Order: sequence, then structure tokens, then C-alpha cells
Amino acid sequence: MGAGLTGVLMGMQLRRAGIDDFVIYEKESDVGGTWLRNTYPGLHCDVPSHLYSYSFAPNPNWSTVHASQAEIQAYIRTCAEKYGLIDKIRFGIKINEARYDDATATWCLITEDGETINHRALVSATGGLTEPNLPQIDGFDVFEGPNWHSGAWRDDVDMSDKRIAVIGSAASAVQVVPEVANRAKELHVFQRSPNWVMPRNNAPYTAEQKAAFRKGAALRAHWRELYRHSLYMYRVTHKDPRMIEFFRQTVLHQMREAIDDPALIDALTPDYDPGCKRIVVSDEYYPALAKAHVHLHPHAVTALTKSGVIAADGSRTEVDIVVFCTGYKLGARADNSPSVQVYGRNGEWLLAELARRAEAYRGIMIPGFPNYFTVCGINGVAAYTSLILSGEIQTEHIAQRIKDLAEGPVKSVEPKADATREYNDLIQAELQTMSWTGPCANFYRDRTGRVVSFFPGTLGRMRREMRHIDNNDYAIEMF
Repeated sequence: MGAGLTGVLMGMQLRRAGIDDFVIYEKESDVGGTWLRNTYPGLHCDVPSHLYSYSFAPNPNWSTVHASQAEIQAYIRTCAEKYGLIDKIRFGIKINEARYDDATATWCLITEDGETINHRALVSATGGLTEPNLPQIDGFDVFEGPNWHSGAWRDDVDMSDKRIAVIGSAASAVQVVPEVANRAKELHVFQRSPNWVMPRNNAPYTAEQKAAFRKGAALRAHWRELYRHSLYMYRVTHKDPRMIEFFRQTVLHQMREAIDDPALIDALTPDYDPGCKRIVVSDEYYPALAKAHVHLHPHAVTALTKSGVIAADGSRTEVDIVVFCTGYKLGARADNSPSVQVYGRNGEWLLAELARRAEAYRGIMIPGFPNYFTVCGINGVAAYTSLILSGEIQTEHIAQRIKDLAEGPVKSVEPKADATREYNDLIQAELQTMSWTGPCANFYRDRTGRVVSFFPGTLGRMRREMRHIDNNDYAIEMF
């Protein structure tokens, strides 16, 4: 389910494993997922382009160190075509429900149009950035001007000579704000809490560099250099004091280079260490905030009025347009329900299971849900580098499990509950010592304080552990 980065990756891995009998369901009209749906101005990847690539399908022709949305989406499309996946994808198909049938050991999918389809195995690659999240504030039906979320960008609205409010100051906002600042008469940025904004240091690759990359050795060396650099972030997540201070001073230097106003610098400086929240990247955000027509409001927005916004401090600001950069409902629909309702063995509802205890076996399987796999699921991503690299390790293992189902006498496979609990207890003990448990609000933790987003170790450790999984951790049913 899904033809974004990880869905296409799963299809490529199935092809590489010699498996041809599969279907990919995608609700949109093309591949790309997040990189197809999001088109807001300034959108680039936080991860260097050559790390944000499938290792077995490198692209020597990336134009810049950090690629743009259009270039990434084109790359995903090229990979899907190269591996013959386009004919395997059913576009415009939205899966509403998936139910496991114990008797036949198959998954029955029910589409939004009422079609039912049966499959031996089911892989969820639906991702988390699916549905824009709008804040719970009053006045949406009152405000008379255009308003939209960055994840549903409107190119039909002329921003020139307009007073514009951008609500939010995190990953999408730091890319949107500089672009809007170049168009607006006035720009008001409403910041609920400040973020650490590292320099992107984006630069074009020269023709000579790209020619060298096409020969292979230079690209491998460049990849290793980029990966070694990403390990600095690994040290931050493990609360290395020297690396935390390095990140802090790098951000403060960039801020002071762009901004002279001490009060603005103070408002932009977080009171928590780098790594507690997602570190965002931009070369243009601080210079944009320093412009005379751009105003930072260090407060959340509580309501919209007929002609403006009300902030948490009670101030009112008159604006013509409101843009929300307020994140996404992780894996949810507009009504906050799951994007797909999944029911496992004995009709167990996945959402209820995860509400009791959000855990998976090595990020890829959940007890009680046989032949059901997730790519980069709960605790399935090494946080310091490209999500694709974690996905490759997991999809290689998933492809092998699916091959067992396709070629052998295996009827079903699922992780044992005790093995899953033991694994999660071990990694949670590590995760509770890491940066995400600091004194800040983030979406990495569940309501109990467990860190559910990340794997605590390196990619090397993930690969070693995945390759040496004890088969006794699985309940395997034979025909």
C-alpha cells in the first residue's frame, strides 16, 4: 500500500528478490507520495541528495547537494520505470480496510469504491506525511481571505502586495517563509516555540563533479563523506556534549550573521538542546526574518477573525492571507481516523492494539497480524540519516519473508508477543537516555513518554541485527 519512497523501494526489492507476483496500490495518480503531494515554494530535502537515494540506484546527476521536490519526485518516477513497477501499480485506488482471514491466511482489502481483493501478504508503505494538520482554533469559517496548509499549496493566489500570516516555524515554515517574504507586502510569522535551524549549505554540483560521479568511484567516496558527516547528528541524539555545543554555536553564528536585533535573536533561540526536537535546515530563514517588512510573533495563534489573526498574547494582526505550516496528522485521514483500518487475527483492530502499547518487532511486524509488514514503522528508522537507508535494510528482510510465503510451505509468519516485548523493552531502555526525552514537546513520543519513532543505533547495527534474527522470534505456521 503506497507508491511513495518506501512503496517504490519495496517493489524494487521484490524485483531484486525475483518476485514478480505483486501489486502496489496508490491513491494518487503518480508515484512519489510526499514528494508528489507537497509542492510548496522552497521545498527541498533536509538530507543530502546522494544519501536520499536508493543505494542500488544512485543518481550521479543530482543538481544540488540538497535536491528540490520536483527533482526528487522525478527520481522516484525514474526508478519505478527502471524496475518495471509502473505496470504493477494501480493508481487512483484508496484502500479503506484490510482484514486478515485466518482460514485462508490471506488479507482481504476493501477499496473506497467497494472492490474486494485478496493477497497472501500485505506491506504498509503509506508513510506519515499524508494529511495536513490544521490547529484547533476558532474562526476558520469567519476569516474572509484565502487560507491553506502548506501541504495543499495554492498557486492560484497572488501574494504580491498582500499582508500574509505564516502560522508555524518548523520544517516547512523555514522553507516557505523566505519565499513568501519575497512576494508579500508584509509577512507575519507566528512561532509557538523556536527551533534549532542549521545551515543547509546548499550548492550546485558542477558539470565536472557530475561527470566524475558517473564513473562510480568518486560518487562512492562522496557518499561515504556525506554519511560520515551525518554521524555528527547521531552523536547529538546520544547527548554528546561537544557535538551539542557545536550544533548550538553553528546555529547561533548563522543567526547573528543575519540578525542584529538582540530581542529577535532571543525570541529565536530555543531553551532546549539541539536534538530534543527535529533540527530543521535552511540558509534563508534567518535572513528573511531580518527584513524590515517581516515580523516575528513569538506566540501561537488562537483564532482567526474576519480580517486577521489573534495570538495567544491577545494581540490582533490584520492580514489578507493565512498559510498554515503546522505539520501533518501521522498516517491519518482528514477526520483523524487511520488512513487504512487494519484488522488482524481474530478481528483484532490494529489501532486498538497500538493504543494499548505502541510497539513492533524491529519496525516491520506486529504480533497478531500475520503476513503484515510495515516499512519504517514503529521504531524503524535510524534518526540521524536518510530514511531510505533504514528502509533498504527492512525491505530486504521483508522481501525474503514474502519469498518464503510464495515459494515454500509457509502459511503465515508473525512475531511472537514475548519476543516483541523483550526487543522493545531493550530499545526503550536505550531510547529513554537519548535526546528526544528532553524538556520539549515533540511528535517522537507517545502519550506514555515512550519514543516510538526511532531505532536507537546505527544503520550498521540495524543491518547486523536484521541479518541475524532468531527464527524462534517468529511464530511460523505451515500448510
